[in-house]
This record gives sequence, C-alpha cells and structure tokens, in this order.
Amino acid sequence: IELSSGINAEWPLRPGKDLKTICRCASSTCVGREKLVILGVGWGGFRIARDIDKEKYDVTIISPRNHFLFTPLLPSTAVGTLEFRCVQEPIRTIKKITYYHAAAEEVDFNSKTVSCVSVYGKGAANTQENFTVEYDKLVIGVGTKSNTFGIQGIQTDEENVIHNPSGTNKHNLFFLKQLEHARAVRNRIIECFERAASPFTSEEEKQRLLTFLIVGGGPTSIEFASELYDLLHNDVVRWYPELADQCQIIVVEAGKNLLGAFSKTLSAYVEKKFAKRNIKTMVGESVAEVRDHTLILKSGKQLPYGACVWSTGNKELDFVGRLDIELSNGRILTDSHLRVMKTPGVYAIGDCAVISGNPLPMLAQVANQQGMYLAKVFNKGIDKPFKYVFLGSMAQLGTFDGVIDTPGTRSPKVKGIIAFLSWRAAYWTYSVSISNKILIPMYWFKSYWFGRDISKF
Repeated sequence: IELSSGINAEWPLRPGKDLKTICRCASSTCVGREKLVILGVGWGGFRIARDIDKEKYDVTIISPRNHFLFTPLLPSTAVGTLEFRCVQEPIRTIKKITYYHAAAEEVDFNSKTVSCVSVYGKGAANTQENFTVEYDKLVIGVGTKSNTFGIQGIQTDEENVIHNPSGTNKHNLFFLKQLEHARAVRNRIIECFERAASPFTSEEEKQRLLTFLIVGGGPTSIEFASELYDLLHNDVVRWYPELADQCQIIVVEAGKNLLGAFSKTLSAYVEKKFAKRNIKTMVGESVAEVRDHTLILKSGKQLPYGACVWSTGNKELDFVGRLDIELSNGRILTDSHLRVMKTPGVYAIGDCAVISGNPLPMLAQVANQQGMYLAKVFNKGIDKPFKYVFLGSMAQLGTFDGVIDTPGTRSPKVKGIIAFLSWRAAYWTYSVSISNKILIPMYWFKSYWFGRDISKF
C-alpha cells in the first residue's frame, strides 16, 4: 500500500498488513497512554495537539489538510500582499503525534472507532483507501463549510476528497476559507487582467472580466475587498496601466449594513470609506441565481463578473449530520465542559459545536480558547466549565486603515491608522512559528515598497 500521508517512521508499513490493521497497530503500540484522536486541525484542534501532554496521550490527528491555516491573514494571500507559506503551519511540526492525511467519514461511538478515507487514491482508477482508527477520547473539531443557502447555480465542493480548488462548481466563483481557495482567486484575478489585455478581447468582454464581485459583508469580505483595492491602485496601475481605470469592485450584502456584527459607527465608517474609493456597495440585496458569468439578484439586477468571491457565512458539514449524536441547528450539542451530550469520551469544539444554553459565535478566538481549555482538562484533570473571554473584533481596510470593536473597554471603537497598526501587531503576535514571525513583516515590507507578485502559477 502506498500511503505517503499518514504513518510516522516508528510505525512502518509491514507486508501483509492492510490499512485498517496498520492504523490499529499504530495506536495500540503506546502502552499506558490513552488514545486521543483529533478530527480537524483548525484553531481548536491544532491548539490541543500542541498543548497536550504527549507523555499521557497517544495523539492521532486526522485531517484532509496537512496544515493549520492562520485564517485572519488569508485575504492578504489572495492578492499577493503575503505569500501562502506565511499563513500556514504544517501539522507535522508538532512533535510526537501521528497524522493521517484523510477525511473522517463516520464515527461508531459504541466501538469507539472513526472510519476514514485517505486523500490519496491508488491504481488507474485512483481508488481511495478506507480505514478505521480507534480512540479512548475523541475531539471533533472539523469546522464548517461555506453556506450557499440553496441558491440556484452554486454548489459547494468542499467536502469531496477530490474537488475543484475554487471550492465551488465553477471556475470563476470562489469561496475564501482555505489556502487553495486563495491561490485559485489570485490566479483568476491575474488571468482576468491577461485576458482583458489581449487584442482579441472586445470592450464588453473586457468590462466583464474587470468586474470583481464579493458576496457577503462580513470581515473576510471587507478585508478582501480592501486588499483587492490596494492591488488595483498600487500594482495594476503600474503593470496594466491601460486597464486600471476600467476595474470595478462590487460588494453585495443581504443585510442593511456592512460589518453587521460591528457597531453602527464603524459600519458607517467602512461604507463611507468604500464610497470614497469607488467600491460599489449594494446592501439589502440578495442573490437569486448564479450563472457562469452573471449574478442575478432578487431585485432583478444582473451583475456580470470576471471573478466572484463568495463569503456569506458557514454551514454544517454533511459529516456532522451523519453522526448519531444530538445536534442544535446543525451544530454538535455539548455541555459547559465541551462534552458531547450522552456520548462519553467525545468532545466537540469550534464552529461545528455549540454549548447548550450558551451559544457562542463562530470565531477563531472561541475555538482557540476551547482548545486551550480542553488541553488543560486532559493534562491536569480540572473540572471547571469552559468560560469564553471576548477579545474584540478587528478588520483591516487596506494599507494604513482599519476598525476595531471592543465593547466594554476604555476605547470600544477604534478606526484609522491606529486600528490598522493594532490589527497587524495582534496577528503578527499570534502567528505560531518563529519563521512566520520573520516572513510576515518581510512580505509586508516587500509588497509596500516593491509591489505584489503578479505571476500566475
């Protein structure tokens, strides 16, 4: 069996062993340690894997992505302000863990096994391998997928092992939740400019190619729109001067305001800033249908586009819906100690879970704090319920501008360059590795003084 994804050197493949047996042998070799299986390496799962006492637990991580993604900086990579390597940490940098590059399919809570499918296929048919992993404790932190609200013409492809890098069923419509999405967005933006620069492109087609739509008015959408604006006005003017005046950015939001979770003062500030930059905002507008090159709104308006980024919130994974456990609005229901209801030895954290009687927002800071809490519970046996501490909300609006909303503090609303510098300082501090702490400011410096990379690769 060829499995370049999963088994560490201390558990080499042995002739005559199938994958199911190998996985169980890998876990059973660690005598005296409980088998802890973590599904997913988002903010919560990655934090537990780093903080857990490896002398007490035999840790196995199962995830279709072999890296942790620092999501707040993802929009910056989609336009070349930062490079992709700056915002990810390989799972295998965590010492003394076993990692399987696979996706969890089902969980048998009676036999305490997780059924998985390998990311890699074999043979001419590229058939995926199925296997199971046993556990004593299980942490489910699989996150969510992008919400399409059942709108005609758009489908999510995120849960399929073999899928479109855009995350959708279209080549020019993108989610923005993973590194592969950001890379696909970046390539499409450059492709739109190269196509528009062709002497064979009509003026009508050129106008469509240079129209960039963003659906959703949350922090990810606002930050991407701001990064895209900087790309157009700092880099495109130099490399595509004949096209610079023909570009258009349009943000479509179903709610009444952009950044609806922020204070009205800061929402108004963002909308005013976008108007000054000629970024068109269409609030109170909902999408009725998505076509190959056109967005149809419920108001009847049609918006042709060259590239569209879809960031409209989260929806539970089909995997979570298949689990034989109690759910609340599609999320796994837990008690105040993050234990899954009526399911001993199983915990759920992050966006895929909700605490009974205390629903928390789907934020990275929530999952990170839950990961820290569970690691302490496992390591020290503490019996205190989880307590979430809100750290505030931030969004950057491009170079030297941003907004911070921290209710209950001395400075609850901050905007402008102070907010921008605070945003950069905070996320630079939270970067996991020393190498990324070095690379991130280097690329910020490079993009500001020498411009962003416009290569398509």
